[in-house]
Amino acid sequence: MEQKSIGLFVNRKKDKELEITKKLVDSILKYGMKPLLPRPISQDLGFSGGYTEEDMMDKSSFLISLGGDGTLLNMARTSFNYDVPVLGINLGTVGFLADVEINDIEKAIKRLACGEYSIEDRMVLLASVFRDDYTVFKSIAINDVVVNRDGLSRIIRIQVFVDDQFIDSFPGDGVIVSTPSGSTAYNLSAGGPIVQPDMEMMITTPICPHILYSRSFITSPDRKLRITINDDYPDSAIITMDGQEGFRIAAGDEILITRAQKKIKLVSFNDINFFDVLRAKIHQPSLKLNT
Repeated sequence: MEQKSIGLFVNRKKDKELEITKKLVDSILKYGMKPLLPRPISQDLGFSGGYTEEDMMDKSSFLISLGGDGTLLNMARTSFNYDVPVLGINLGTVGFLADVEINDIEKAIKRLACGEYSIEDRMVLLASVFRDDYTVFKSIAINDVVVNRDGLSRIIRIQVFVDDQFIDSFPGDGVIVSTPSGSTAYNLSAGGPIVQPDMEMMITTPICPHILYSRSFITSPDRKLRITINDDYPDSAIITMDGQEGFRIAAGDEILITRAQKKIKLVSFNDINFFDVLRAKIHQPSLKLNT
């Protein structure tokens, strides 16, 4: 049987002395797998060699992030075209995607080595910005695409269409278009619905709407969502992908959001229930989950 290789992405701000990284590396070696470390991390831990980011993604059986959800999102976005399953170890606060806690690292690695896991396919969004009939920006989002004002506290009026049918005009700070995975992120803070992450749909939620009746709406993943900004809006706005990548847009630009053809693969331990995670990480933050 081919030895499993595990690529590690580490948030140094959350593991400054690499103590948790060392614990993770020791667990990977203990259960007969091979850790793949970036060169700077490898050297700081006293190992020779190390790998480039591209080599890690190309050679890994799994990718593990050490950090919060942001670290995992960054890793998953980078590795999206490699189809490598990803697992997050939570060094942050809430951590809906990075759901393995520090105390459960060895147990999770053992289950990974023994094949006691499943792979969850999660829906991904593809967003494109068109300007004068040219594509000026294109990227993916695992959690959400956010279109909002940039800078001044001036109300922006955003028009939303589904398959060229006009839905509504939303005056306010902007809109969030979320996947089910991202429903517990910015969408939740803006009053949007919580959705089981294995479902497929697009959730559009206004941000601080300046009208009383404005609510989230849900559309089929097979639809095309089109967003425009009123032509008389004098300032720039911004489109942000997963809080990781941004691009300035202006009145007249057209944003097209669809379901990406590929999905992201997340390692899942079957005994963790989504609703248990909700209770543990939102209602009862001190409650521990068993991995």
